[in-house]
Amino acid sequence: MALVRCPKHNIPYNDANPRGCPACWQEKQGDEGASAIQELARASRGVPSMELPDTSTPPAVREGTGDLPAPVTAPPRVPTPEPTALEKLVRFAKNNWTAVGGVVGIAIVIVLIYVITKPTFRERFDPPLLTSDAFPFPVAVDAPIDAAFAIFGTIAPSVNPDSPSLARYRFEPGVFVDALNSAVYAITLTSTERVWNGNRVGLTEQLARGRLALLGDIADESTRAANPFPVGPWLVFTDGAARSARVLTARVRPPNGCFDVQIQLSPRIIGEVTRDEERFVAVARQGGTPEWVVVQVRVVSRALDGPYADGGPEC
Repeated sequence: MALVRCPKHNIPYNDANPRGCPACWQEKQGDEGASAIQELARASRGVPSMELPDTSTPPAVREGTGDLPAPVTAPPRVPTPEPTALEKLVRFAKNNWTAVGGVVGIAIVIVLIYVITKPTFRERFDPPLLTSDAFPFPVAVDAPIDAAFAIFGTIAPSVNPDSPSLARYRFEPGVFVDALNSAVYAITLTSTERVWNGNRVGLTEQLARGRLALLGDIADESTRAANPFPVGPWLVFTDGAARSARVLTARVRPPNGCFDVQIQLSPRIIGEVTRDEERFVAVARQGGTPEWVVVQVRVVSRALDGPYADGGPEC
């Protein structure tokens, strides 16, 4: 239903009303109430003209609503910050917790295997680093064994492991005297606590060569060649006896004496490496160079015929 306006009285009315304009209908009925109708018409003329909506063309409807026209521009939105890498990772972990849990479990197992099988290192120097002076061992070769007893006291002999013809006397840990027919045939030092004529266990190869040069000509002989192998970050041997060994020999002859001074050199052990149930001795880090040091000093008589010198007596 639409509103129309009476062209005579300027009164709006519903076009479906069969009476039409109420003022016109009153006039048709008579003068009764004419004054009221005239007053209504006058009031209607004093109101600004009202434009009725055009119902021929329906207004555009906004999407998503049934009564509002569509906007010309998109409505503004609150800016959303870009998530950080950590937030993306957390979001991924929440959405894929099963896969993430599996990856974390595998990583933990790998770390445990690495920790369990990783070689462990314990520092231990052999021979020890020289931090103090050593006491001299005042026993000479070819002297009676009683001379050594007079200094250190009488000691019971034991059998020499290299030759049953020699009687071995252990005066101190790492200090041995081998006697042949009651005469001092050889003196062996494996401890850093004693020094014989400047020669001492623990000296570097350079210092050892200098001490031997004061006694006589030096002969260099390789007795055992071996290469260390890597275990973890270390270069190792299976044990100390498997290390490479070289012997430097200074020959002293009359009138200065009749003996040989034999210096055995080997790489210094810097520690022990343990891998599972295996044990090794480390001589250097990978990429490093082992330090060659004196591991044994032996003085051998060349006036007596014994097992520690090639050939018979020379004096």
